[in-house]
Amino acid sequence: LHFSIVSLGEVDVMENISIPQREQLRIGFNNVGLELMDDNRAILIEKIKNIIIETVHHSNEPVKINFSHYLSEKLNHDYPYLANLFSEVQGTTIEQFLISHKIEKAKELLTYGELSITLIASKLQYSSVAHLSSQFKKVVGISPSHFLKLKNIRRKPLEEIGASADKTNLGNLKEDKNKIKLFLIDDDPVYLKLLENQFLDYGSFILKTFTTGEHCIENLSENPDIIISDYHLNGIIEDAMTGLETLDKIKYLNASIPVIMLSSQDKIDVAVDCLHHKATDYVVKNETAFFRLKKIITTALSYNKMEMQLNWFEDRM
Repeated sequence: LHFSIVSLGEVDVMENISIPQREQLRIGFNNVGLELMDDNRAILIEKIKNIIIETVHHSNEPVKINFSHYLSEKLNHDYPYLANLFSEVQGTTIEQFLISHKIEKAKELLTYGELSITLIASKLQYSSVAHLSSQFKKVVGISPSHFLKLKNIRRKPLEEIGASADKTNLGNLKEDKNKIKLFLIDDDPVYLKLLENQFLDYGSFILKTFTTGEHCIENLSENPDIIISDYHLNGIIEDAMTGLETLDKIKYLNASIPVIMLSSQDKIDVAVDCLHHKATDYVVKNETAFFRLKKIITTALSYNKMEMQLNWFEDRM
């Protein structure tokens, strides 16, 4: 076949490709970890995604016109057509996809600590800090200022630097017997780390963190006292188990482990759905989430302890 390279990952083939040749190409690409995209709709959607990712994450030049007009000009299609196609195939809107990437970039810039929230809002073309904060809280579950406070809270105290490792470990061995073994599952590594830091600072927990439900279930033989799981869990790996599927599997393997579901969605139907799947409780990701989680954990473990004592007495009657 004769071809010319249009851009990275895109070629023009000069001849008409037969069905057997197309299949040969598909197999060849699959063998080296690539995918043949020859469907015009799929190609257009991929172009929309690439423009958004390039604009948000890699370009230093601000878009000076409305983003919908910018997208139309770049792809030579009416925006309503692009928007309807994207929503139909992706199950989300172009606007939501753009917002999710802008917030991800905001988290990255906040983590680096080189820019103020005001400069980040300007760089990402928000009309105000309040506008950025509002979208950030909806997506992440906490405000940018709260995110900033939490991102470095696990720095080692000065008095612990250079302390005897043996002395510290001996103390920990005694303390660990009374600590709560907690599993945390979330496919957002930033939020997972923030939550881990909050529990570690509290001092009463031994933690293990997982970014997929599958990984958590592989470690279920360690018998955690309690599990906190995100509701979605398949935001990064599309074919990963969802939070509800993970919950069902945990309950099938060990019904006695309390599982608390966590999500940024403040919706009654989502909470009810979790409870129907035998979740202990449902918590919305916001500034008070950690305090609610602590209270629920205390209640759940107290209930479990009472139930074990009751079963012990019943066995001896």
